Amino acid sequence: MRKNTQLLLPLLLLFFFFPIVRASAADWDPVTDADKTMTANSLDPGAGALVLFKRGRIDVTRVNTSLWLTRITTYTRIKILTDAGRDAANVSIEAPKYLRVTKIEGRTILPTGETIPLDTSKVFHGVAFKEGRDFAVLTTSFAFPSATPGAIIEYQSEQTEDWFFPPPWVFDTEGLATLSSTLTTVVTPTLGMAQLPMSTTANQIAIGQKQTSQGSQTDFTVQNLRPVRREPYSVPYLDRTVMVLFTPAEIVLSGQVIPIIKRWDDVAEEVNRMYTNAQKSDKQASTQARMLTEKLPDPRVRAEAIYKYLQQNITSTNVVGIGLGRSIDDVLSSKRADPDDVNALFLTMLKEAKIDSDFVLVATQNWQTLTKEFPNFSQLSRLIVRINLKDGPVFADAASASAPFGDLPWFEKGITGLVVKGNKIQEAPIPLGSLDDNTSASKYTLQIDNDGKIEGDAEVNLKGVDAMELKNDLIGEQNSKVQEVLTRYLSEGRGATVSNLAVPELQDSSQPLVLKARLQEADTDPAGPGEILVNPWMSDPRRTPRFTSVQRRSFVLFHGPKKDVTTSTLALPLGIKVEKLPEAVSLQSDLADFSHSCTQNESTVTCTRTFILKKNTISDPNGYPAIKKFFDEVAQHDQDVILLRKQ
Repeated sequence: MRKNTQLLLPLLLLFFFFPIVRASAADWDPVTDADKTMTANSLDPGAGALVLFKRGRIDVTRVNTSLWLTRITTYTRIKILTDAGRDAANVSIEAPKYLRVTKIEGRTILPTGETIPLDTSKVFHGVAFKEGRDFAVLTTSFAFPSATPGAIIEYQSEQTEDWFFPPPWVFDTEGLATLSSTLTTVVTPTLGMAQLPMSTTANQIAIGQKQTSQGSQTDFTVQNLRPVRREPYSVPYLDRTVMVLFTPAEIVLSGQVIPIIKRWDDVAEEVNRMYTNAQKSDKQASTQARMLTEKLPDPRVRAEAIYKYLQQNITSTNVVGIGLGRSIDDVLSSKRADPDDVNALFLTMLKEAKIDSDFVLVATQNWQTLTKEFPNFSQLSRLIVRINLKDGPVFADAASASAPFGDLPWFEKGITGLVVKGNKIQEAPIPLGSLDDNTSASKYTLQIDNDGKIEGDAEVNLKGVDAMELKNDLIGEQNSKVQEVLTRYLSEGRGATVSNLAVPELQDSSQPLVLKARLQEADTDPAGPGEILVNPWMSDPRRTPRFTSVQRRSFVLFHGPKKDVTTSTLALPLGIKVEKLPEAVSLQSDLADFSHSCTQNESTVTCTRTFILKKNTISDPNGYPAIKKFFDEVAQHDQDVILLRKQ
């Protein structure tokens, strides 16, 4: 952004809940005989619903000399084929945080021909958490309760923003096949809009362009989209869809053509513009930074002190997207903010404490992959901070309450960050992390009585991704909820009774997550007269990936390299002897290693299970059968048992 355009761009407006503004009644297309009589889905045989069409229109207009308006309208028609397809009648529209929803209208057309309008008083606007409590998007949700097999549902939405940065347009509808999906964009003549169509190997975008009195019009069409479903351990949904990205490239003012965003450096300049506006009120934050760090000589210790203070005093909304629309002091005093605002506050306090640091823009792994050849704000889902210390840079996200200083949630690791250095962008790879960064060590010391009941002590020490994810489920919850979650975590798959549970420190991310409890269980099975079966692997299988589908529709993405080790020691009473121990197992692959074994020393049996995940991605679609086979073998061996006999 050039300096003479700074006053022409309004501040980005941030908000969470949007009222519906009733616009004029929607115009509905006639329902064709083919729509009415359709009974099968040729694109996805056996599926319960099908998108007949999805139509979008994006208009970017100049309202006056200082105000621009982007208006996005969408019209979707879905045929419900079977009872299983009624899930398609529960609609959730995801949107960036800066969009206002100004209209929702819909109707159900029953097989009888009766039409039932959507009750717009029951349209819900809120935050949907897609990845635990670390990743959220704004949604508008509504349902068509009258939808039955043979019915057609259709809905129209309108979204607006006072800016000329349209979000990506996605042609797919999640989980459903689509016969036809189209988009028309009309951009005012005084604005140059770069548009990047992103086809897939399966679906290509047809493009047509023309000039109209309203501006430059581009028509995009995609036919016969097969369904894109979210799958366990899959790459991001948006990386598998057909979409168009938009970036305003230049603007015409008083006959002068002024560049907006043509390079990533222009994005850096825009970030600095927003950050400069946010800093106009930062005295309170500066004072707080001095209070926290004035007696701490070491830069790393000072940075950690600020980081810890923000983690424990500012609650993040976890809403994705970048846009600094609040002052630094407002973020500090309100004690609740979007992640980008939290990290803007973090950067301000670091600089007040004389600590060299920079913004880092990232497209997180649970959002989409950064398309580096196309400078674009809407690709970016998180703004974090790089602290430049003498012994090397440290990447930190103060909006992540569970991440220790110097560590990051899994979705911010192993990607390329864009460091904002002045008005320049520099690429900075963020390390994926090693096995030592993500470990779990579980120890069970147990006794079995003559009736086959097991009792003993459990200690689980979690570090890295597993610790962060469990803490995210617990931070901010009532003690009763914490107890419930941890009890379920320790007893899952065992039917154990948990007592004497020691609740760990949750608010201090620098502390390890150590769980201790007393277990009582009857997880043994009679195998015959005087025989007892004992599974010694405890709850490890729940931390091992499972793949149920025979054929994947996406590549495989794990949270990162990790190592899980469990040691179970079982003391046997007089009158019970070991008849048979599980055979030792050792499986190796390029992706992961697995082993387990048991040994006996007099009346004590010790079993060890080790699982090592060495990679985080498998991008070869032909490699999926081998992955499934490996984990199927692991799951099978997790059923191996100790055979005991009563004497």
